[in-house]
Amino acid sequence: MTRAALVLVALLGACLPEPDLGEPLAGGCVAADSDPENDVSFAHDVRPLFDRGMGEAGCSCHNSPTGIGAMLGGLELSSLARLRRGGLTTGAQIVVPGDPCRSYLVQKVSLSPPWGSRMPLNGPPYLTDEEIQLISDWIFEGARDN
Repeated sequence: MTRAALVLVALLGACLPEPDLGEPLAGGCVAADSDPENDVSFAHDVRPLFDRGMGEAGCSCHNSPTGIGAMLGGLELSSLARLRRGGLTTGAQIVVPGDPCRSYLVQKVSLSPPWGSRMPLNGPPYLTDEEIQLISDWIFEGARDN
């Protein structure tokens, strides 16, 4: 490739727009704990939702470094530490402890994500309203490693 072509590719690449992340859930999210009497456990309540396989409402494309979602989007859900790193688009905003409405994880599994496709990409089935609320409650409670 000539030097001029490399410069042109670099300039065009710099002009690509960032994804429009939009407003968090456009008012469809409530930042509150739906059941303050019960703590949500990452290990027992949230993680099993991620571990579901293909054909189920889960996150199997992101469960290993070689999963298609991890390879293309950079988001790996095989551990809480990797979840917190986020993906190429979301970064650490994937989970904002205490604020599920600003957490891209909640936005992307909800009915109308602000960009891209609703997850899981191979859905339906999608996570149920109750499962999304469970994730939201966990984040509202501080997204603890419990």
